[in-house]
Amino acid sequence: MIVNRYIQRNIFLGTLGALLLLVSLSLFFIFLREVRHLGEGGYGIWQILKYLALVTPGKIVEFVPLAVLLGSMISLGSLANNSELIAMQASGVTRKRMLGAVLQAALVVAVMSFLLADWVLPDSEMSARKLRNLSSDQSSNLDIREGLWIKDEAKVVRVNELLPNGYARGIEIYQFDKQGNLLALIRAESAQPLGGGWELYGVSRTLLHDGEASAQQLERLDYPGNLSHKLLQVILIEPRQMSSRDLYAYLQFLDENRLEATTEHLIFWKKMFHPLTIVIMSLLSFPFVMGSQRHSDTGRRLLIGILLGLSFFVVDQVLTQLGKYLGSHTFIVTLAPNLIFFALAMYLLFGKGDHRLRLIRRRQPDDTSVAEAVVPGIGSKKTPQVTQPETRQRQ
Repeated sequence: MIVNRYIQRNIFLGTLGALLLLVSLSLFFIFLREVRHLGEGGYGIWQILKYLALVTPGKIVEFVPLAVLLGSMISLGSLANNSELIAMQASGVTRKRMLGAVLQAALVVAVMSFLLADWVLPDSEMSARKLRNLSSDQSSNLDIREGLWIKDEAKVVRVNELLPNGYARGIEIYQFDKQGNLLALIRAESAQPLGGGWELYGVSRTLLHDGEASAQQLERLDYPGNLSHKLLQVILIEPRQMSSRDLYAYLQFLDENRLEATTEHLIFWKKMFHPLTIVIMSLLSFPFVMGSQRHSDTGRRLLIGILLGLSFFVVDQVLTQLGKYLGSHTFIVTLAPNLIFFALAMYLLFGKGDHRLRLIRRRQPDDTSVAEAVVPGIGSKKTPQVTQPETRQRQ
C-alpha cells in the first residue's frame, strides 16, 4: 500500500505540473486575444481577468488527458532515473502492481475531470459568454437569476431554457402598448427558429382588453418578432459545454422533432468516453517508461508524450469528420480512437516478452564488452595465474 501511494503521489504531482503548464499557455494566448478588445464598451482589464477565470475549468477539462500522459511519463521516468523502480522490483513489487497503482491514480483524475465537466463547466462557460457579450456590446439583454429576459421592440421575451441553434423551451412573451400597459401574454412549451422569430408549440395565449381576459389554447403559433439570433448564439451554451444530463435532454428534443443531431451525438459520446481516454493515456505511458529504465532522459519522454497526444488528437479529428460525413454510427466512431490507442498500449505491454518497445529501445553493451574495451582480455576468459614453481623456472 505504501508503494502504491508513493507512485500515485508522484503521478498526481506530475499531472498537476503538466496541467498547470498547458492551461497557463492556453490562458496566455486567450489573454493576448482579449486585450485587442480592451476598451470596447465596458470591457476593461478586470473583466478580462474575470473572463479568464471563468474559462479556466473548460481548459482544465480539455487538457487533462494530455496532462495525465505527460505527467505519468515524467513522474515514472523520474523514478526510473533514480533507480527507484528497480529497487521496488528488487523488493518484490511486480510490474502488474505498479500498473495497478498507475491506473488507480488515472481513475481518480478521470472521475474528478468528469465531475468538473458536468457540474462546474456549464455554469462557468455560460457566465463567461454573458460577461464577454454584455461588457463589450450594449444590448437589450437583461440577465437575472431565473431565465433570460430580452426586449423585442414593444415586447419582452422571457426564455427559461435556451438551446443551441436557436431552439428554446419555456417561453413567455409579454406585449405592451405605448403607455406600457399589458395587452397580451403568450406562453409556449417549446420553440424553434423561424426567420427573425420563432415557431411556438404548446401555446397558451391570454388577451387583455378593457380589464377582461380571454384565454386561447393553440398547438402552434408563429411569432414574427425581431429577435437577434446572433445575440442568442452568443449568450447560450454550446453542446460541448453542456452537462451530460442537459445534453441528453437536448438530444431527445432533436430526435423527437426529427432534426439533424449527428454533431450533438458525437459530442455526447465524446463526453461519455472522456474518462476512458484519461485512463488509456495513463496506460499508454507505462510501457514507455518500464521499457527503457535508466536509459532515457526527461526531454525524450516529454517528446514521446507530446507526439502521442498529437497522434490521438489527429486520429480523433479524422474519425469525427468521418462520422459527420457518414451521419451514423456515432458511438463506434467516437469509441474508435480509444480502442486504437488501447490496442497500442496492450501491444507494448504484452506483445513483447521483455515489455519494451523496439523503436525506442537502445542497444546497450553488456558488462563484459565494457570490461574488454577498458582492459583487453577481461570478460571472455579468466587470466591464467602463474604459480610459484613456474616463476622460479623462468628465472
